[in-house]
Amino acid sequence: MQITNIMKQFYLILCLASLQITFGQPANDNCANAELITIDTSLTSFTFEIVDASVNNELGCTTTDDYVDVWYEFTMPVNGNLYINGVSSWNNFALYDACNGNIIQCGTNSQFISGLTSGTNYKLRVFRTVALAGNGFTSFGIQAFEEVTNDTCATAAPITVATEAISYDFNIGGAEVLNEIGCDSTEDYVDIWYEFTMPVTGNLHINGTTSWNNFALFDACNGNRIKCGTNSQFISGLTSGTNYKLRVFRSVTLADNGFTSFGIQAFEEVTNDTCATAEPITVEIIEELTYDFNIGGAQMLNEVGCDSTEDYVDIWYEFTMPVNGNLYINGFTSWNNFALYDACNGNRIQCGTNSQFISGLTNGTNYKLRVFRTVALADNAFTSFGVKAFEEVTNDTCAAPETITVTTEALTYSFNIGGAEVLNEVGCDSTEDYVDIWHEFTMPVNGNLYINSATSWNNFALYDACNGNLIQCGTNNQFISGLTSGTNYKLRVFRTVALADNSFTSFDIQAFEDATNDTCAAAETFTLTEGTITTINFEIGGATVNNETGCTTGINEDYVDVWYSFEMPLNGAIEIDGNTTWNNFAIFDDCMGNTSLACFEESGTVTNLSANGTYWIRVFRTIDLADNTANTSFNISITNSLSTTTFTKADVRVFPNPTNNIINIHSNKSFDTLELYTIQGKKIISVKSQNKLSIDSLESGIYILKIKSQQNKQVVKRIVIN
Repeated sequence: MQITNIMKQFYLILCLASLQITFGQPANDNCANAELITIDTSLTSFTFEIVDASVNNELGCTTTDDYVDVWYEFTMPVNGNLYINGVSSWNNFALYDACNGNIIQCGTNSQFISGLTSGTNYKLRVFRTVALAGNGFTSFGIQAFEEVTNDTCATAAPITVATEAISYDFNIGGAEVLNEIGCDSTEDYVDIWYEFTMPVTGNLHINGTTSWNNFALFDACNGNRIKCGTNSQFISGLTSGTNYKLRVFRSVTLADNGFTSFGIQAFEEVTNDTCATAEPITVEIIEELTYDFNIGGAQMLNEVGCDSTEDYVDIWYEFTMPVNGNLYINGFTSWNNFALYDACNGNRIQCGTNSQFISGLTNGTNYKLRVFRTVALADNAFTSFGVKAFEEVTNDTCAAPETITVTTEALTYSFNIGGAEVLNEVGCDSTEDYVDIWHEFTMPVNGNLYINSATSWNNFALYDACNGNLIQCGTNNQFISGLTSGTNYKLRVFRTVALADNSFTSFDIQAFEDATNDTCAAAETFTLTEGTITTINFEIGGATVNNETGCTTGINEDYVDVWYSFEMPLNGAIEIDGNTTWNNFAIFDDCMGNTSLACFEESGTVTNLSANGTYWIRVFRTIDLADNTANTSFNISITNSLSTTTFTKADVRVFPNPTNNIINIHSNKSFDTLELYTIQGKKIISVKSQNKLSIDSLESGIYILKIKSQQNKQVVKRIVIN
């Protein structure tokens, strides 16, 4: 086995020797021929060729082995330290003061070498074992660090500390390498020192920026160590006017790393640091009041938060509840925590993170509010909270509902839901903590009910009685069909606790009487006369809700519809103008038929109608637009289909859409008028033919643009203004 290993080694050396003959040795194969390189105080990278170097059985750092090596020389640009980034563990480096001189340092991979002299020439040997000669990573980085002036506590650099955060850059790579104590253990470190005078009595926060920056605070050189730790530090109990010494240090292996800065800030001690010294605040029901706080100056204590014990800083407030009811605390951020007590050392009512909704408080009672954070977050921003009281409501249960009036006109009702009792109960589908209030009303007509809530966090449930049947439950706007005139209904308005304090505390409610022409069989008849535009006004809000097909075959949706019929007086075509895109039309020649002659949105032409033939028109809308009382009419007229000049959406291009300042209109056919309407149907612009429409003064939202031809035909486009 020994003979085999010797043969393998001999063969490897022979191969390398043949490679050297083939490719030639590198020029810097020995110290005498060292390649001159330039280094400075920034990291410079050099690539080397080592595979062709001579194989020598020589000393590495501690043991003798077969090595290949290349040599470099450089002049040190500053007094200080040298960092070599070795890139890989198979790259070794040895630094000498001369060829055949003293070895200064030798090691594997990256090296940090201290105490070098400006202007001095040094020799650098880069070497590998023969077995690794052909490996990759044939480069190294090198950088000089100028010696620092604040390398000891005695030469500490003065810095200013204020109650605002100040950042300081530092050079630690030029510090002397010493084997000394860090925080807990002894290691090779580089360190620099600062001194400052504490501007206030209180706490100090050091933002360490990264985990390899360590900090130790002393009351004097060779004095008492106050605190030592890695990365950011929060140090309490410092005294105004006192001089402190700050040691910034790193292990040698991380001396060259980035993030060479730290932030420092003083926090003045607070006066409301205990429950006994709680600061009085006012709580109102009219508006949420905001209070700014200084928590960075609070005493650090290891105490209970809400559930567990940890190092916290806290401050205290007290207030008198202005009403019986609930309290909302707006925490603004997840690192603000709140606990409410009925007295110092009393019962804890509620404790939680960020915003809190606390129910069942008593008018005239004094409460204690603890605001607290973990020490790690003590210096963070968002140092304020909002607080508001909500008076308890009288219609908090179905048994005590508030009576409201519902008519066929929309009525608005404001409500106070923030004062409702918090209960864990069923919403529409799942159980959660909710607040709710109740209303009751008598339905004025047989038909449908529309509730407009203005926001998604208002939920509604309609019942036929307390503890009765749930008729419908949903979020935001609701359209409820099939209600009976004279019947009393119970309406539950509810929100999750997290949204109890939110705005939009009102809803609109409106009844729609049953439509008499709700089916094709009950279609309302009108007379169509040649040469006359007939206007049909319709009521669609009282129509039955059906899940059926619109104009797109195979796609069902909840629609409401009403029906009309007419007799065609002559062979020809009809033209329908529906005034808005949410009015849809389908034309049938058979009341029992499933296939329409035509189906379109807003406006269209139906050709090839026969004289004396009876036709049916289905007018329909999606349920979410059923209550919209704007544009509840359409115009219908007879036109000669052979001479009709078409004007369709395909003829018009509107761009950009969405837009915020200009609408461009391009049409391959002439048009006469541009009209812009709000989504509620109010006309806000009417101009004669032009290719641009300025809309930069309009509010964001959805608008309807009508482009009308001289033949009174029109194309309608929905415009989004952002």
